[in-house]
Amino acid sequence: MDKFIGFYSLEFRELSKEIEQALEDVQSVRKGYRPLLADKRHLNGEEVMEYLHISPRTLQTLRDKRIIGYTTIGGKILYPESELEKVLRRNYRSPELFF
Repeated sequence: MDKFIGFYSLEFRELSKEIEQALEDVQSVRKGYRPLLADKRHLNGEEVMEYLHISPRTLQTLRDKRIIGYTTIGGKILYPESELEKVLRRNYRSPELFF
């Protein structure tokens, strides 16, 4: 006779855990997904501040002085990730130079 799998069976609990893990994985991917715009990945202001470890005011200053590029779509400001990487490379100072 076939074994009955109920809500309290070990198999059901294991399957429930796997489903929960799959859901968490999907939500994690969705959170980090950014559609490409003009073949470039763009970040919003919060992501840029976290990425560069800067304040909202510093981000505004970088934008005002045209140090970093951005685009405005539908009232939202987006920053091309490749532009941020260029700024970081351009302003990189090797720690070896200080010794």
